[in-house]
Amino acid sequence: MSQFLPRKAYRAGKAIFRKGDAGDVAYVIQSGTVDIVRPVAGQNRLIATLAAGEIFGEMALIDGKPRMADAIAASDVVVLAVPADQFQEKLRAADPFMRALLRMFVTNLRVMTEKLVAVEMRHEVASRNAASASPAATPTDPPT
Repeated sequence: MSQFLPRKAYRAGKAIFRKGDAGDVAYVIQSGTVDIVRPVAGQNRLIATLAAGEIFGEMALIDGKPRMADAIAASDVVVLAVPADQFQEKLRAADPFMRALLRMFVTNLRVMTEKLVAVEMRHEVASRNAASASPAATPTDPPT
């Protein structure tokens, strides 16, 4: 199948896709590494670093929802682009039980990720509030 898939190259630091983008392609890494990051409380949080042989971007093709994270080339990277129609063709050929199981896994992963992001955001806010509410250090002994 790889001989019929388009090959794409990205320089280190280049976005392959962004959170919220429509998913029309999944990617298989041929060389290099890709960081999957999620913006949380104004900072990018690393979810995973993927390497040769790994696939990413598949969740949006399984459930039709927008991308849930950014995919950034951590190094110069070469990927095979698997178009949605080819991906869907393979998915349709799979056992119905396996298709349902995949959809359930993707749904659960999206829900758990959103819950973790919400917890991290609450923690970030609580930490900032605690830091700003701390009284300034005051000397305990009067100067002599």
